[in-house]
Amino acid sequence: MDKIIRPINKELKEFERIYKNSFPSDTNLLLKISNYIFNNSGKKIRPILTFLISGLLGEINKKTYVAATLIELLHVATLIHDDVVDEAHFRRKNFSINSLWKNKLAVLMGDFFLAQGLKIALQENNEKMLLYTSKAVQKMAKGEMLQLEKSRKLTLIEEEYYKIIEYKTASLFACCCELAAFSNNLSEEKISNIYKFGITLGLLFQIKDDLLDYKPKKLTGKILGNDIKESKMNLPLLYAIQNSVKGEKIKIINLLHKPVKTKEDISIIVSFVQKNNGIIYTEEVLKNYKKKAIIMLNNFPDSEYKKSIFYLLDFIIEREK
Repeated sequence: MDKIIRPINKELKEFERIYKNSFPSDTNLLLKISNYIFNNSGKKIRPILTFLISGLLGEINKKTYVAATLIELLHVATLIHDDVVDEAHFRRKNFSINSLWKNKLAVLMGDFFLAQGLKIALQENNEKMLLYTSKAVQKMAKGEMLQLEKSRKLTLIEEEYYKIIEYKTASLFACCCELAAFSNNLSEEKISNIYKFGITLGLLFQIKDDLLDYKPKKLTGKILGNDIKESKMNLPLLYAIQNSVKGEKIKIINLLHKPVKTKEDISIIVSFVQKNNGIIYTEEVLKNYKKKAIIMLNNFPDSEYKKSIFYLLDFIIEREK
């Protein structure tokens, strides 16, 4: 991470100040939950991407700070809502908001963060930023609904899987790039081109996340087979099912239909994925998307920002949590 943020160290410190100041302070409960979120937040990959793309395309300016703050508030809001939907009790090894303050408060807090982001953009007269972020929120919601629909029926095909992860995850990465380009007053054509890079980066992030579902918790901090427990079809599982013999496939689908899965069930499914080359296939897909991202990035002139984006690309692929 030190190599990634080297050219934007000063900007990130200023962003942290602006971001924290965007939290409410007039209600004790809101302040308490906001401080908990701030103190247990992740690496802030999306704001980092926003700053790096802004530097790559021109300069980091006032609009970039608004964009980064808007993106992070939106991201946190969606995480809070996701934990409620998934009935998750932990987020990055810490208790989730819904497990500490129950679902009703968690939903309200997610709504508040979303509204706060919209308010910041409007205060700075950046209505166009709201257009880009609204489009991303729409896609994220559509992705969640499509995943829920397909999870219930277990009828997902690979083409639909890519559409789901493009909507659910990659659209917000792409929005970071869109907003960064917009903050530099680039043409719609150039904004569209950098948007495609953001989609590729986001797909990489989610496919790597799929692989982490098959690694032990002690290494990743993520519960082994967490997607499987929720009957979510990730790429390794999808490939294994499509490339297994009929009897084995039926057994696994029956296990996936179980509303509650035991540790033994999870272990059987993980072994099935490994046996039917789901992990190997997904690693190859990851490599191919990395090559695509490198080709796209090489179209830009060399700079310290470009070098850091290459480091970010490596980090996304090599991360263990």
